[in-house]
Amino acid sequence: MEKNIAATKDKKNKKDKNTTLYVYISVLTIAASILMVYLFNTYTISDYVLLVVFSVLSAIAETFLILLPKVGAVSVSFALGFSAILLTNPLTAAIINAVGIALRFPYVDGKGRVHLFNSPIYKTLFNISQYAINAGISGMVYNLVDSIINTGFEFYNPVAGAAALVIYILLNTFFMSELMSILLKEKLSYIWNNNFFSMMINVVLVGLLGIVLAFSYNSYGIGGLLLFFIPLLLARYTFKLYIDMRKNYFDTMNVLVRAIEASDPYTSGHSLRVSSYSEAIAKQLGLPQGKIDVIKSAALLHDIGKIGIDKNILNKTERLKDEEFETIKSHTEIGATIVADLSYLANISDIIRHHHERNDGKGYPDGLSHNSIPLETSILTIADSFDAMTTNRPYRHALSLEDALGEMKKNAGTQFNPDIIDDSIIALRNTYHNLSE
Repeated sequence: MEKNIAATKDKKNKKDKNTTLYVYISVLTIAASILMVYLFNTYTISDYVLLVVFSVLSAIAETFLILLPKVGAVSVSFALGFSAILLTNPLTAAIINAVGIALRFPYVDGKGRVHLFNSPIYKTLFNISQYAINAGISGMVYNLVDSIINTGFEFYNPVAGAAALVIYILLNTFFMSELMSILLKEKLSYIWNNNFFSMMINVVLVGLLGIVLAFSYNSYGIGGLLLFFIPLLLARYTFKLYIDMRKNYFDTMNVLVRAIEASDPYTSGHSLRVSSYSEAIAKQLGLPQGKIDVIKSAALLHDIGKIGIDKNILNKTERLKDEEFETIKSHTEIGATIVADLSYLANISDIIRHHHERNDGKGYPDGLSHNSIPLETSILTIADSFDAMTTNRPYRHALSLEDALGEMKKNAGTQFNPDIIDDSIIALRNTYHNLSE
């Protein structure tokens, strides 16, 4: 009966999410259609050479987009789109953006080349609609500010350009944040702060490169545009190296996790769950993405020291003797020593060393208390303890969700940091349900 109820709930949640997604994309598509009708009635295409050249280059740039780990992708075509806003009118800029999206064919792992004819229609509609809106409205803002503020420049109005750039970035990041919020079931503000705010400087720099492209085309034509388009693709390559390096980092984490759990079968999946709980708590507390990544890494490797513990002790089903328990306790120090010797993991060494400390100072290995325990460690301690409570162990059965959360609340101030326990309980409950789906 419980499984049937859970399955029904899962189906309802999935249906609700899909409905919200389709409504969102439908509204966006309708808005884009209304905008394009207005632009066709208000402006005309005066330079078909510019339209064709920029559309082709935009499609090329979009073909070499960089997929992000969760949802979405980034592309240097933004520079071309912004350049088109400065060189021509909102109608032409919107068409260039839309055509660039429609004609792209990027490579996606496991799928091969993805293009207009093998992509889900709702994805195509979302991308074309939001890009057309971004360029169309930003172009209109540029024209409006340019008509109000005369800076004396014949070709480019820097004040109008700055206003258009801000609007373009805000619209693009808002549309993507809302999409990710629906798909990932996370707050829009959190998505924006942690996925786009940190990239804002890079986006602005790409926008400035768009100004350079506009000047080049205006002064030297297609040749000048191509001269700067090549460095634009090189900038894309540099960013892709960063994304790949980050992916390889977490792939390495997962390999180490499997090595840990091979030595202790009773904790299979434990590190991954603790990482999920730790990430959820950190997000609930509103921590920046950099700290969240550190906490996730520490959570994945918090038990790495168990590699150095006798398997007979680790796998013992009877009550441990005092000396055996002392041996088990040493895994925190062993783990900290292991990761400290790796330069790219050294920043999580202290978190791993202290994840069994207690708020009242009765933990190990150093007996740290509330003020001396870093926030990252307190988060990991709560996540680790919660997963231990809610999973079967050799010496006891798992607690129910509510009983485990009751224990967390009961031990706030003694075992756990009382300052974060309420937010932690919210995050733990939500993540527990998500992991159970």
